[in-house]
Amino acid sequence: MKSKIFKIGKKYIGEGKKTFIIAEIGVNHEGDFSKCKKLIKKAKLSGADAVKLQTINPDYNYARDTKSYKVFKNKDFSDEQYLKLKRLASKLNIVFFSTPGSFFEVDRIVRLGFDAVKISSGLLTNYPLIKYASKKKLPLIISTGMAFKHEIKTALNSTGTNKKVAILKCTSLYPAPDTSLNINSINELKRNFKTIVGYSDHTFDELSCVGATSAGAKIIEKHFTLSKKMKGPDHIASLEPQEFHEMVKNLRTFELMYGNGQKKVEKCELKNIN
Repeated sequence: MKSKIFKIGKKYIGEGKKTFIIAEIGVNHEGDFSKCKKLIKKAKLSGADAVKLQTINPDYNYARDTKSYKVFKNKDFSDEQYLKLKRLASKLNIVFFSTPGSFFEVDRIVRLGFDAVKISSGLLTNYPLIKYASKKKLPLIISTGMAFKHEIKTALNSTGTNKKVAILKCTSLYPAPDTSLNINSINELKRNFKTIVGYSDHTFDELSCVGATSAGAKIIEKHFTLSKKMKGPDHIASLEPQEFHEMVKNLRTFELMYGNGQKKVEKCELKNIN
């Protein structure tokens, strides 16, 4: 049984807690250290609880003639730069974590003191990697795009005794059409896997994120960029800082509206009864 509430950095996520909102920077910094610092600062100002990068060395993870190799080429930072980014995030009180591409990057994330490990949808069936990452005892968030239910079950079994595990409903298309989202399946994931469930979004706007919260998502992950006009695979399905700020504001407002599920007479209604 996985924990219904656990802590990432200084933030608690899970039942009864506020939605944990992740600004997915990924490689939208384009390998520019100054730009990455700016993205972290803007994410904090936009209301994000966390920022997530992708710590991937293309020479370890992709064949040189692939599109993915070109996307990740020159998008990594040195250990010294990562430590500076981590210190910046700590100063801003925003959670800092990353997606590794291999065992090597899992070790690097742990050594540099990141707050959690994210397993991408493409690596959900790399069960040895999940098992290895789980043994590091960091919180683990697993995206489930492209995954059959039996694969999700095997991935969760691979986490062993690590109780700090959450899964994210995700559609692995960039951008993802509205008809492909199936947000209501979040309820099925919660029933079947008895763990914290969230939602990772690849649409053009924020509507699906608010909708996912109504379906019980306790984590929202949304791509974040300084400008959608920048070149790169993720910018088009990202939100700019002002858009992200609006999404956070709407999510927090919805949380106030959602309530605890118990039908009762509200205190503000009593005078009308009288």
